[in-house]
Amino acid sequence: MGGNQKNIMAITKVYAITKNLWYTVSYAADEKKTGLDGVIEYAVNPNKTEQRLFEACINCQSKETAYSEMQEVKERWGKTDGILGYHFIQSFKPGETTPAQAHTIGIEFAKLCFGDRFQVVIGTHLDEKHLHNHIVVNSVSFVDGGKYHSFPASYYNKIRLTSDRLCEENNLSVVVPKGKGLHYAEWKACKEGKPTLRGQMREELDEIIKASYTMKDFWRILEQRQYIIHRRGETIKHTSIIPPFGKRAVRLDNLGKGYSEQDIFERIKTNRNGIRTAAPTELPKKQYTVKGSFTHAKRKKLKGFQALYFRYLYLFKKIRRKQTPQRLSFFMREELIKLERYQRQFKFLVANNVETGAELSSLQQSKEDEMERLVQRRKQLYEERTDENCEEIKEKTNEINAELSALRCEVRLCKAIFKDAYRISEKKRQADELQKQADKERIEYEHKRRSR
Repeated sequence: MGGNQKNIMAITKVYAITKNLWYTVSYAADEKKTGLDGVIEYAVNPNKTEQRLFEACINCQSKETAYSEMQEVKERWGKTDGILGYHFIQSFKPGETTPAQAHTIGIEFAKLCFGDRFQVVIGTHLDEKHLHNHIVVNSVSFVDGGKYHSFPASYYNKIRLTSDRLCEENNLSVVVPKGKGLHYAEWKACKEGKPTLRGQMREELDEIIKASYTMKDFWRILEQRQYIIHRRGETIKHTSIIPPFGKRAVRLDNLGKGYSEQDIFERIKTNRNGIRTAAPTELPKKQYTVKGSFTHAKRKKLKGFQALYFRYLYLFKKIRRKQTPQRLSFFMREELIKLERYQRQFKFLVANNVETGAELSSLQQSKEDEMERLVQRRKQLYEERTDENCEEIKEKTNEINAELSALRCEVRLCKAIFKDAYRISEKKRQADELQKQADKERIEYEHKRRSR
């Protein structure tokens, strides 16, 4: 399954490994070996990995022993049939990353997604213009014998999101594979009432259509709102536009039923003739509100990071209630997509009583130290495991894995806050300037109106 989500990311694909994989993956090392062994050999082919400078293993002793170690785990838990493993491919935009950086991202991706329970082999291939990682994962966990299952929700909610986040942290740009229509993540976000970039575009187009008497009016207002008409004309089959809060062109007809150029013309014509129609958005519209109340937070006299996030979230609340100038809401459109992310960060800061960068750094270090302690404890448990205490050890390691998963989430939150706080501060400053400018213009207008 490939991705066609528009975010800062590499392309990620996943294939289930069955026997005779050599037939479907070119250059498999040895067709006499099983599919899993063949794809491991392919992933770390020295002709593609620059003499093995860019290959690595997780939870295996070495690349040479990885296959036998994976087989040993399968035999230990009696799961030698079915899907043998999974082959993930993570591709990057040509010329934008170095082999070392691509390899580092691949290792971090594998650790975050599989490092707790599965054996992994990573090879970074340098034989194409686009650098790409081949990541082979054993389907059976060496911890508890559970099998890994790949399905759309797990792909988008963990695999894709993890890859996207790592690429975003490394300032890598978009690689958009071919495809059309709503992808799973956007469909899920719309269904749950969360804002999306395309949802924002549909809302704005609905407003522009209502304010237009002719198509000429529509294009004029669209440009006034800082949209760029990317491709349009008699020789152009599909009209596309670039939103001010996006970087790539979006075809009007890909926004859903009722948003092609012909559909927009018909809607304007209908409105002009006095027939009121509802917006044709296919997915149900929901109100996007800031969750919870911040009344209790005000009494705490928030400072530092907490105060910054509180004021920023309060600004979102005013925008959603249309209590701010229209130009301010336009300026904040892209940020509205990140509302839930900022809410989660704010709650984390309040829950841990973090106000300064030093406190956040100290908290992150304490979480990482605790993770290291748990990893060592888990390793000790593996060494103590026997046939008699297997179930007891399994239960304890499951508890440790749950703790590690929670701690990793908290460490990621710390890192995200460090990164987001500066942008929030700058956005808040610009929003305040827009608000002051709008207030000044309103006062001047009132003054002129009264003096007439």
